[in-house]
Amino acid sequence: MATPLSNALEFLKRFGFFDVVLPFLLIFTLVFAILEKTKVLGVTKDGKPKANINSMISFVIALFFIAIPQVVVAVQESLPYVGILLVVIVAYLLMVGSYASGDKEFNFENMKYWKALMSILVGVGGIVIFLNSFGWLDTVLDYIVENWQATFIPSLVFVAIMIGAVYWIVSSKGDKT
Repeated sequence: MATPLSNALEFLKRFGFFDVVLPFLLIFTLVFAILEKTKVLGVTKDGKPKANINSMISFVIALFFIAIPQVVVAVQESLPYVGILLVVIVAYLLMVGSYASGDKEFNFENMKYWKALMSILVGVGGIVIFLNSFGWLDTVLDYIVENWQATFIPSLVFVAIMIGAVYWIVSSKGDKT
């Protein structure tokens, strides 16, 4: 039996709300927020970002975005997994926070390595989610498995380790005497 709410959702689906309107609003909002935050297109005399230019650029980018159905479908497929990733992160933080000592509030400010590790894990999770939504994850994994002993993959791992080592050396406080 169809309820009024399920009828309304079906109407919105047939109207194109989930295929056109929501993706347009999502991309418009994200691009506008990035342009406002970075102020890459300039500022007014009082130091505020040029909202009219930012909104026009965001509008055009969002229109180009919804004009490519494959990209819209990829975002529609990946956003539920991003939601699951966020739930996993919140659950992890709840578990870690439950072990925080007594009356102290838990935060990552004093735990810079955990913060970096979480950032890397979330970044890798996001990359995996979007590779999967575009259908490229199996191709990438097959390439890595087949060419693990070749030159490219070990070189990539070596470069990543070297970048990490240089970052660790440069960012360490050391003696300031």
